[in-house]
This record gives sequence, C-alpha cells and structure tokens, in this order.
Amino acid sequence: MTNMFKPKMPDTSAQEVAMKRQEELLAKQEARTEAEEVEERRRIAAQMRARRTGGMRSLLSPMRSTPQVGLSGVNYE
Repeated sequence: MTNMFKPKMPDTSAQEVAMKRQEELLAKQEARTEAEEVEERRRIAAQMRARRTGGMRSLLSPMRSTPQVGLSGVNYE
C-alpha cells in the first residue's frame, strides 16, 4: 500500500549518460586548449631565443653554399 501514494520517479539514466559524455567532451576541449597554450608559449620563447642569438650565426648557416659572402664586404667567388 505504501507504493500507492509515492509518485513514480522518472528514468534519468539517459540524462546521466548525456551529462557524462558532455563532461568528457569538456575535459578533452580543456586539455586541447591547454596544449595549444603550451605550444604558443614554446613558439614565443623560440622566437625570443632566435632574436637574442641570431646575427652572425644565422648568416653562417650550413644551408648556404658560401656562408662567408657578405660578412667582410669581399666576395669569395
């Protein structure tokens, strides 16, 4: 008889599954955002390092066929 006066509780399992999925998606998005921020900080740090240590070293790159050309004003042809 006690069940006669109790309201029937709605099934919330579908909502719980949807909330769990939404939380997982949010966690993935936050992780992706954090990774992008870390990569951006690394990129900025690399640019700052390149500005500090650039100059002669970048002119003497092993990729150039004649790296000394243009440094002393004399052509080495």
